[in-house]
Formats: sequence, structure tokens, C-alpha cells
Amino acid sequence: MHARTNTTPDPAISRRDLPRWLRWISIVEVVAVTGSVLVLIWLVQPSGTPGMDLTFRILIVGWMLVSNVLHRDSFQRLGIRFDNLARAARMILPPTAIAASVVVAVGLILSSPRLSLERLLLNFGYYILWGFAQQYALQGFILLRLLDGGLTRRAPQAAAALFALVHFPNPGLVVMTFSGGWMWCALFRREPNLLMLAVSHAFLAVVADAMLPAAVIGGYHLGPKYLQWVNTELL
Repeated sequence: MHARTNTTPDPAISRRDLPRWLRWISIVEVVAVTGSVLVLIWLVQPSGTPGMDLTFRILIVGWMLVSNVLHRDSFQRLGIRFDNLARAARMILPPTAIAASVVVAVGLILSSPRLSLERLLLNFGYYILWGFAQQYALQGFILLRLLDGGLTRRAPQAAAALFALVHFPNPGLVVMTFSGGWMWCALFRREPNLLMLAVSHAFLAVVADAMLPAAVIGGYHLGPKYLQWVNTELL
């Protein structure tokens, strides 16, 4: 008899064998940071107090950075690296192209594209930076803490669900962030590289902005701002 072999490669980023109390802390961290982002979107931003808004943002980012230090997340585990850039590109670009093709097809069915080279370039430059920040939060904090909390196979789906939650009630963004978040988290586990994920994020965001009608992306608004946008633009 021949031994049965598993041809599926092991994830590069897996959960660690941590004490139970540290696993619970990891889950609490995820809940607390996600809750803080929701408070920022639904309460702080509508209050119109820039100082409180900035303070909240600094505290959230600071919390994630401190968590990385306390959990001893290396740059390799965080995906801030160049040694696997080519491997990550080969793994990330094909599904990104497929996702972009789906967005283009939907856009052509629903509306006429808004193509402007200057707008595309400006948006891509902006979304590279914003995409890196969002991918750091999604992968470098949420996914890693969920893995440290004991989740394995379901960690990418759980991280994607939390990513989509903060985009509620914008239905277009909820669908796109859940599907995109799931894809990015699954890819990150195999080949952790935030730089290539930022490129993927920026490319898909630019394609969505150019191809999808405003009714689908909702002006990229979240929370009360989205509800206000619906009342003024769609009703």
C-alpha cells in the first residue's frame, strides 16, 4: 500500500500554538477594533468633530501596531517583504484579473464606462496607498489575530465578513468587500505579501470606479453617509 499524500500546499500563515488565554485575547482584540471602527463610522464622523475623528483613528491604528508588537508578528508574517514578491505576483494577479473581468462584464451590462486616463492614474495612485492600509488592517491584524485565536479554515471567511460589516449598509460594497476580502485573505495565507495585495486592491477599486454605476458602489460611502447619499441621489 502507498501512503496517501496531500497535494495541497500548507498555508504559509497558520495559527500558532498559543495558550488559551492568549487565544481569547486575540479574539477580543478583533472584536474591539472592529467595534471601534463601527463607532467611528456611525457615531464619531456624524458628530462633525474633526479632533475626535482624528483621535479615534490614531487609537485604532495604534492598537493594531501595539498588537503586532505584543504578538511578535515579524515583517515576514505581516507580509511586509520583498523576497516573495515574484511568487506573490504569480499567485495574486490571475484571480485579480478574473475578478476584474467580472466587474467589467457587470459594468457593461448595467451602464456605460467612465473612462478617463487622468482619473484612472490618480485613482490608482490613491488606492495603492489606501489599499495597502486596508490590507494591513485586514491581513496584518484581523486575519492574523483570528488565526491566533484558533480559527483555521474559516479564518479567511470570518475576516472577510468583518471587512464587509464595516461597509454596511452599502450593499454594493458589502458584496465586493466580502468576496474580495475572502479572496485576498486566502491568497495571503498562501503567499503573504501586502505589497502585491495593495496592487490587486488598487486595480480592482479603479476598475469598479470606472465600470460600475453610482447606484452599485454608492459613491463609496459608508454608514450614515451612505444613507444620506441614497436620500439625496437616488430618492
